[in-house]
Amino acid sequence: MWLLSAATFAQNTISGTVRAENGTPIPGANVVVKGTSTGTATAADGTYRIALPRQNATLVFSSIGYQSREIAVGTSNTIDVTLTEDVAYLEEVVVTGLATSIKRSNLANAISTVSARELVGTTQIQTVDNALYGKLTGVNMNTNGGAPGGGVSIQLRGISSLVGASQPLYIIDGVYANNAVNRTGRGTVTGASAVETQDDAANRISDLNPNDIESIEVLKGPSAAAIYGTRANAGVIIITTKRGTAGKTRLTFAQDYGFARPQRLLGVENWTEEKINTFFAAARRQTELDRFRAANGQTYDYEKYFYGNTAPLSNTRLGLSGGNDKTRFFISGAFTDEKGIIRRTGFKRYSVRANIDHKITPDITLAVGSNYINTNTDRGFTGNQNNSGASIGYNIAYVPNYFNLFPDASGRYPDNPYFSENPVAVTDRGTNNSNVNRFIQSFNLTANLYKSERALLKLIGQGGLDFTQNTTQVYLPEDLQFQRGQGNPGDVVWGKSENVNTNLQAALVLNWNVNRINLTSQVGTVRLNFREDRLLNRARGLAGGQNNLRQGTVQEIFDQRFQRVTDVGVFAQQEANWDDKIIATVGIRWDKSTLIGDANRFWAFPKASLAVNVANFEFIRSSGLSSVFSQIKPRVAYGETAGLPNFGTTFTPLNSANIGGLLGSVVTTASGNSSIEPERAGELEFGLDLGLYNNRILLEATYYDKQTRNNIQNLQLAPSVGISTIPTNLARLQNRGIELSLNVVPVQADNLRWNTRLMWWRNNLLLTRLGIPPYNAGAFGVTLGTFLYQEGFAPTTIVGTRPASDATDTPLAQGVRTGAYILGNNQPDFQMSWFNEFTLFKNVDINMLWHWKQGGDNINLTQFLMDSGGTTPDWSKDDNNDGTPNGRQRGIPPHNGADRWVQDASYVRLREIGVYYNLPVTKLGSWFSNRVSRIRIGASSQNPLTFTKYFSYDPETSTFGIQAVASGVDIAPYPTQRRFFGHLVVEF
Repeated sequence: MWLLSAATFAQNTISGTVRAENGTPIPGANVVVKGTSTGTATAADGTYRIALPRQNATLVFSSIGYQSREIAVGTSNTIDVTLTEDVAYLEEVVVTGLATSIKRSNLANAISTVSARELVGTTQIQTVDNALYGKLTGVNMNTNGGAPGGGVSIQLRGISSLVGASQPLYIIDGVYANNAVNRTGRGTVTGASAVETQDDAANRISDLNPNDIESIEVLKGPSAAAIYGTRANAGVIIITTKRGTAGKTRLTFAQDYGFARPQRLLGVENWTEEKINTFFAAARRQTELDRFRAANGQTYDYEKYFYGNTAPLSNTRLGLSGGNDKTRFFISGAFTDEKGIIRRTGFKRYSVRANIDHKITPDITLAVGSNYINTNTDRGFTGNQNNSGASIGYNIAYVPNYFNLFPDASGRYPDNPYFSENPVAVTDRGTNNSNVNRFIQSFNLTANLYKSERALLKLIGQGGLDFTQNTTQVYLPEDLQFQRGQGNPGDVVWGKSENVNTNLQAALVLNWNVNRINLTSQVGTVRLNFREDRLLNRARGLAGGQNNLRQGTVQEIFDQRFQRVTDVGVFAQQEANWDDKIIATVGIRWDKSTLIGDANRFWAFPKASLAVNVANFEFIRSSGLSSVFSQIKPRVAYGETAGLPNFGTTFTPLNSANIGGLLGSVVTTASGNSSIEPERAGELEFGLDLGLYNNRILLEATYYDKQTRNNIQNLQLAPSVGISTIPTNLARLQNRGIELSLNVVPVQADNLRWNTRLMWWRNNLLLTRLGIPPYNAGAFGVTLGTFLYQEGFAPTTIVGTRPASDATDTPLAQGVRTGAYILGNNQPDFQMSWFNEFTLFKNVDINMLWHWKQGGDNINLTQFLMDSGGTTPDWSKDDNNDGTPNGRQRGIPPHNGADRWVQDASYVRLREIGVYYNLPVTKLGSWFSNRVSRIRIGASSQNPLTFTKYFSYDPETSTFGIQAVASGVDIAPYPTQRRFFGHLVVEF
């Protein structure tokens, strides 16, 4: 009897090794008995051992980055398996619930994924948001300026709010991350604006080190993002950082050295006596002629002086990873030091990360992650300004190249007679600095509560902390030209902001099987707490050489905010998978938030999806079509999300006032609304995923219809009411679009492998209901171009004046002020990107990414400034031969319509290109006695080529990029750069 039992055990226990095609063992690969919850994972050497619950079982082998395999167990007790690389990424796991995931081949939503190789494998990118350019369908991106430290606006599937959230929600290893744009006060010091939209600050996702990221999942629309409820109206970006793998401890050193140059310089036109007589009024001509003659032919290229510099770039990384079957670890440290092309600007980042996964018991696993980041950024003075002259581009647009702005031998800067400030002095002596200390802590606890052959019940606890402290200083010394003319010269703003985000989530997940149907049920709850403390203090009338607040004559609390927000959510979801043929999901989330008028009311956000893998049905597999069609998957999904009102929308603020010599408070004319509701978006999505010839050709096509209701707009009230505006949920938006992705492997041979991916997408935006009279807002009014808010038009529609002499019959927007003609639209007609990846002789990698944006108009006020100052390179030319110079025809009556500045911002850009050589493993073994396992060297570039007819430094730059609407306004930005690198990676 004992011998019989031993024989039975031997027959039902299978062991073996799982390897990659090159023979390398794959640690952590999953080995599961099909149709059951019985499974195990391979050890550090790729070996596994599993006891079968029944005879005639089938084992499923899977690992991230490889195609899964199913093998029927026969009479052998040993099964060795080789897994093939998953070129089409159909086996990768993507999020479908707050506590569950699914492999991409079964997905019913269009969720985009960017791997570490795609993110930073071609070239070194400074910030995470910049690294996403051109790699995702359904995404529109704009840089807020090219200053070091980033600052990118990302819109997923159009605009979901007119005034609220325009940036997606970021989740980093389960932590609700802070992506705030902290106000610095720069816009007020320069006179550009009294609000944060023109402070030119970076959004905080730029703190994250891109090289720590394993993958990024982008939930572009409500049908996929519904699981995040009231925070997901603008989409969700889920970032997963790298973790250790069981096996040999690996030490990796990487060094990138490079330089940056401006993408383009616009050039300036040389002055002549003839031009001086044409440009300047009669009263100024003699003065300018005297200055021109005194220069004796000496000219100064200020554009080249400020923008034409070469900026050194350096990035150093050190990583340690490894572990065993119980504990795995990943530890990394990185230092980035990148100077700016403008003097005294730059970006430094110190980052330390530790991710540890530990199996406490066979049924309890704890994963923790800690990340400390310090960034120090000098962004300089560029962009808009309205009185101080503290903007390089604004200033040099008005300075003729025969006038000397440089300091004399004693260090004294001459006054600038053409504008209010000397930009050389501002660059040399002004300060615009931000210093950030950030700590991100995450944890994930998974406990198996019950396990049987056909059921597994798990408790998953997840949460974390994101603490960010930002210290800013904006300083203009008292002896600058503009400051000397003020009653209190010398201006400084010191800012301190703290953002603390905490989240805690618990879920019960039950995986169970009914015959051939695999069911996943989950219920759970989540609690979010957000705190922002912001204080900006300003001092004017500074003592000589001082920038301390106490050394100012006029001291004020410039801005103060203490904000506390709490969200609570409950969710439930049911997934059903019939043999990977039909996959259905239904779910609902209920949320409440202190930002909503009724803070105790729960709002429901449902979701449902269905995918049918036609190619997995027997009638396809048994026919000749199976050799052609490896995937045929129609899919449909629906979901709802919300966007929360801005903090304070529900309350009417009080302003301080002096009443009879006593301090008091008065009600403002802008009322709050205690009944305000969240902005809600519902999206219906249809798609088809088609794979041909073992997925060597893979097509993904998606059509979506996103309807956003309850959009918040301010209702103008009658003066007799006593208040002027009140926020209301009246407006509605519609976004409809198409996303296409074609991935092809044209060549797959021993010495050449070519993988290419073509993506195309477009979005049509429409304001279907406004609820209040139409109006114009954004930018600088109809004379220079502004944006139209009116039913039947996209809010990105640009309207403005036309010159009286222009007889073009352009439609007048009905209901808009007289003279406001439709001049363009900031929304692109379509976008396309083309990625190519070549592997030559197994050791040479060549990657390149092209990006084409067709259409989308900008309001080009950079050219407006240069025409006004006479410095445009074609100012004196007469293209239409009418006797009026180009620069004058574009700029003054009767040629001064806003249509002159609304320009097509189409472009084609080579975003990334890289060439790398991996030293052969055999040579490494003989050269370094097997102590070095990998050496990779290469060269790369970011944005080396741009083709555009748009006249400015970058067609993507927008001064108001952080706003939901009103993007595409170009005002003397910090020029974006072309970046070139050499790379070295050594792994021990």
